[in-house]
Amino acid sequence: MEPRGTSIARIARMAQDFEQFLKDVFGDSLSKISQYSSEQRQRMQTRLQEFARDAIKDELAKLHQEIAELKARVVVLESERVQASAEQV
Repeated sequence: MEPRGTSIARIARMAQDFEQFLKDVFGDSLSKISQYSSEQRQRMQTRLQEFARDAIKDELAKLHQEIAELKARVVVLESERVQASAEQV
């Protein structure tokens, strides 16, 4: 009869068995595979950070353009207000 335990313990054992299986099959190559995986993950993170940086730059450029347009509109409105005030006098 199989020893009873928590399902968590069985999952951990399965993971250990799988790791041992990989070591048996690939031997020293397993560490190379892990290193390759880590390098791939790092490259992916770097690319994602670049995409995020570019997206933020684009959004900032749009915001700066919008601010410039709003400032120009404020100047026009102020000019109209001054002109309207002058006409009332």
